[in-house]
Amino acid sequence: MRAVGSQGRYVTVALAMLCTHAGAQTIFTTENFHADDELWTDPAYYLNNTVDEIRGMALDTYVDGASGQLGSARVYGGEGTGQVGARELVSPYEFTSAQQHYEAWRAAARGGTAHTSATLPDWSGRWALRGGAFGGTFRGTPNPASDVAALLTPRYREYFVQNIKATAEGRPWAPGAFCLPGGFIRSITEMEEIIVTPERVWTLGADNASNYIRRIYTDDSGHSDPDFAYPKWHGESIGFWDGDALVVHTNQIRGWYGGYIEFTDALETVERYRRVGDRLEGEITLYDADVFVRPVTEQLLFGLDTETRPELRPLFNTCSDTNGPSNHVYLDEQGFLNERLPDDPLYWDVTDTRPWGTFYDESDARYQRYRQAQPAR
Repeated sequence: MRAVGSQGRYVTVALAMLCTHAGAQTIFTTENFHADDELWTDPAYYLNNTVDEIRGMALDTYVDGASGQLGSARVYGGEGTGQVGARELVSPYEFTSAQQHYEAWRAAARGGTAHTSATLPDWSGRWALRGGAFGGTFRGTPNPASDVAALLTPRYREYFVQNIKATAEGRPWAPGAFCLPGGFIRSITEMEEIIVTPERVWTLGADNASNYIRRIYTDDSGHSDPDFAYPKWHGESIGFWDGDALVVHTNQIRGWYGGYIEFTDALETVERYRRVGDRLEGEITLYDADVFVRPVTEQLLFGLDTETRPELRPLFNTCSDTNGPSNHVYLDEQGFLNERLPDDPLYWDVTDTRPWGTFYDESDARYQRYRQAQPAR
């Protein structure tokens, strides 16, 4: 993914920020969103826009036609269609932890179904995400963005507002753009193939910069001993079969970035999947008390891809194939290849646990300087 915006695009957005709803303080008119914390859960602050509608205001940002000017473009700062409470975003379950959730379902399944190779469900083929994508809950559709903000603790609510504001202004951040891992959330949304055996389930997937492999142990071996537990990009997953449904508990997830929501090393999840015809219906419940005021459940839907041409088979991809050999190497203004050094604001320090936060802070500062330098109209 690459930006294709021009200076004219930023002028358009800047003018819109000056002209849109001049009498009301909104995310589109504010000079300092950090000071608007009392408004972050007010739908009027977002002019009732859903997160997807705000994302669609990013003029000319994406070249693939999926959003922005080439797709579902919207007027910057226009009124949205979100309806407060239109969809329940929090988990319907009363469990307070993923462990409690998983053990309760396991007990209800009497320890799980003991399958053989002959009795396991057939999940072969190539799957593609058709619904969910952490879009319903994390994007809030059809709810306004304020409903999503209300799911989050104050710190992560501020991060969320910064994220969607920058995205609306054509300043999105994505791990692949910097040759960084996609993380746990992407390992689910990019799932394409599922290999099922009596002792283990593998899920495989890839995007244009990373490859995603999950190993779900269904052999009753449990999680690693706590003395050997540590955060991993895709976490550590165990599971059991409840008839033809797979239930998965994942912990030891490395805190990262997924969709419009961040999560911490404390995140644990419980997933459930079942094949119905050519659909793989699933759900995931996320437990992270540092981020969410209550656990959040998202529905997932994968469809079986009927296109089987060999050239469409999943590939092994590397970031260097698409985004260059190093995220520190860049083409400077003089036309030379150069390398970012630690004193460069855009240098990625491997110890930085929130590189997107560093990006957004620097992007906010540069964007403000740009706007202030524009002649008065």
